[in-house]
Amino acid sequence: MRSILIYLIFSCIVSCESNPLYIKYNSLNGGWLKDSVQHFSFPNGDKSMLTSSYLMLRVNQKYRYNNIFVIITVTNSNGIISKDTIEYKVADNFGKFFGSKMINIYELSLLHKKGIQLIPKENYFINVEHAMRNADETVGVERLEGVLDVGYKLEKQR
Repeated sequence: MRSILIYLIFSCIVSCESNPLYIKYNSLNGGWLKDSVQHFSFPNGDKSMLTSSYLMLRVNQKYRYNNIFVIITVTNSNGIISKDTIEYKVADNFGKFFGSKMINIYELSLLHKKGIQLIPKENYFINVEHAMRNADETVGVERLEGVLDVGYKLEKQR
């Protein structure tokens, strides 16, 4: 009986783990420049499938905001599929970051889209840029200190 319980717990843990179809990070040397668009691309194989996509961020304590505004553009050979300006909450009002912590780095997995239908044998291109500005200012923040890596992840939708 005990071995069956252990097997069930192990099976549940393994089935809950993410198995990304695509994941890539770009390193930013401690800060994200306003004009530094992050580029990602991936080919889809022979299958048509529903997916979910995520913006991945790694930040440290030097990131001084509790949110981030980004512009995410998804294209393929037919042109622009979507272009979204999104505000993500990345920390609570006391500055405690959401996500998982590794030493002094926080990894945030921020849902971009659910139910994306990938077309077989198509190449996809993603561009991500930040659109942050300080309150009462019209110009954007030149450099977002504390953003270490920007990534993009694609998972098969369950």
